[in-house]
Amino acid sequence: MTAIFRCQQVLALLVLPLMMAVGVTAHGAESVSASRDTVLSYALPTANASMTAYEPAIFGNAPVAQLQAGRIVAAWTTEPVSLPWTSLMLEMIVKHKIAPTRAARGSALLHVAMYDAAQLADDAMTRRIAVSTAAAQVLGYWFPAEEHGFDRVLAALFPAASAAGAAPSWSTLQRQQGLRLGTRVGTATIARAQSDGAERGWNGLRLEWYGEGRYYGPGAWHPTPPYFYYPPDEPFAASWKTWVLKSASQFRPSPPAFGSARFIKDLREVVDLQKTLTPAQREIAKFWVDGSGSVTPPGHWNQIAVDLVRKHALNEPETVKLFAILNMALADTFIAAWDVKYHYWTARPVTLAPIVLGVQMQTAILTPPFPSYLSGHAAFSGAGARVIGDFFPGEASSLDAMADEAAMSRLYGGIHFRHDNDDGLTLGRTISSLVLRKWRGGAAETR
Repeated sequence: MTAIFRCQQVLALLVLPLMMAVGVTAHGAESVSASRDTVLSYALPTANASMTAYEPAIFGNAPVAQLQAGRIVAAWTTEPVSLPWTSLMLEMIVKHKIAPTRAARGSALLHVAMYDAAQLADDAMTRRIAVSTAAAQVLGYWFPAEEHGFDRVLAALFPAASAAGAAPSWSTLQRQQGLRLGTRVGTATIARAQSDGAERGWNGLRLEWYGEGRYYGPGAWHPTPPYFYYPPDEPFAASWKTWVLKSASQFRPSPPAFGSARFIKDLREVVDLQKTLTPAQREIAKFWVDGSGSVTPPGHWNQIAVDLVRKHALNEPETVKLFAILNMALADTFIAAWDVKYHYWTARPVTLAPIVLGVQMQTAILTPPFPSYLSGHAAFSGAGARVIGDFFPGEASSLDAMADEAAMSRLYGGIHFRHDNDDGLTLGRTISSLVLRKWRGGAAETR
């Protein structure tokens, strides 16, 4: 019997009774009291439902799990309950070299789960357990290579909290209620993830196989130097289920026509900038690159939000709401941006400079393997800055300036046209306005 199989057996013995207790169904959530302001819907268990609690001895007290649990428990006395899980998520994105596209999706799933768990809990101690349980489940789904490491962290929370005196009145009922709620929310969130379309892949054997009728004429995308990565990233993302947008194409803009005056002007600008790039401009390009092995663009805006939450001591209800709104806006912005990319299939500047202007171009940063129009960085930044700025009005102007800089970084890097960046910023800001508008009166009207 392999170690992985044994671990799966142990997890089944632990989780199945818990799932039976909370009434988990194959299709996830069904309904919840109208007084509960949640993103997803839930059929909640009765208060006296029996269950099997997490048992630390089953999972073992691995040093890494103990360390993470200690960090989470220590944070309970100084910051909102969800924040240490956000920080752990960012560490996992870096560790596993998650692509920006997948980071946006996973961040939304995690923070929706934590928001809903917090909304459903009736007291602070139950909320700590429910939020942590939901987070551990979603992270376990997202990072299966961790081999149930998040369950070990969750199990280690109980002895860590007791040892730190962080749960002096932590009753058995609160443990059970928190675990029931967190498991229910985590299960429903994972069910949503399994049906959002993102698990559909593409083997990349034939580019022609994707998107019948795709554009192949002048200005069409081709793999770019120096590595000519192929296939392009996430060509099916436009079909993923959105959180607030009615469709991925709801706000789809149009690029300048190939060969038009605006197109030629913007192409010349990219080429000329690469010849005269200043050290400051090069530094901006590299600061915002957010490539493989980083927190990625959506993670970058999550980190900015984490820093501002700590700086301004934002309270717990507003913090879980901020990150739920932020990450749904970022996820929908990604889907909308990729809809634009694979609707037009526009080529990158490095491809077009020799064809249109007869010159070779060396870019300051590596060109990503997907179509140019529009800039995903700019779109993420436009959305992220506006959502965070809504919660911290005093920071709004500086956040918008950061978004403008992030967009310009792609022009300085030589991988985007100015119109890619301008339209990307507009798209992200438009989507963030929609998401915020739907949330001001309560939970968003999610799909």
